[in-house]
Amino acid sequence: MQELISEVARTLGIRQITLKFGVHERLWAIKYILFLALFGLSLDSMALAERFAEVEPFKTVVLLHFIRDWPYALYAAVLLALSVCMERVFCRYLCPLGAALAIPARNRLFDWLKRRKQCGYECSLCARQCMVQSIHSDGKINPNECLYCLHCQVVYFDHDTCPPLVIKRTGRGRRLMAGGETSSHAAMAANPQPEG
Repeated sequence: MQELISEVARTLGIRQITLKFGVHERLWAIKYILFLALFGLSLDSMALAERFAEVEPFKTVVLLHFIRDWPYALYAAVLLALSVCMERVFCRYLCPLGAALAIPARNRLFDWLKRRKQCGYECSLCARQCMVQSIHSDGKINPNECLYCLHCQVVYFDHDTCPPLVIKRTGRGRRLMAGGETSSHAAMAANPQPEG
């Protein structure tokens, strides 16, 4: 639902908020703190932990269709409303389940998200397109925060989009054979914009 709301908002031209990476990175900690707090509560009282697990609004939104006491419905509505200007706010910063899944992800067997040496240094196209900002400024993907949407991999393998592949195929500053027009992707790759 968050992603759908964000997509509609972008289609309507609503400006999206992108936090500075340092701020964004610090906000990641919230979901880990929430997970550890819920885990600690569950060791003492499962009933209490279940009550505080309402930080995850799935029950309110999906199971009960917002037919709940107003604080629960308001909380879920605010989270969805935030999706109008920032994609997946809950997933990025509050989801304790995401934090729980990230811990074993550190010991993954395969590192199958492909990167090039130019990633983060000569090109940051993937980082700008990452819906949850899980790609660092040096081009490395943080597997704990990655949702595996594979947008970066689509760009990575696209010879018409990935600037290093466009340069390799067309040559820096050369005109494309078809139509004699300069590739905008090649121009972008030749003159990458600095990250803000």
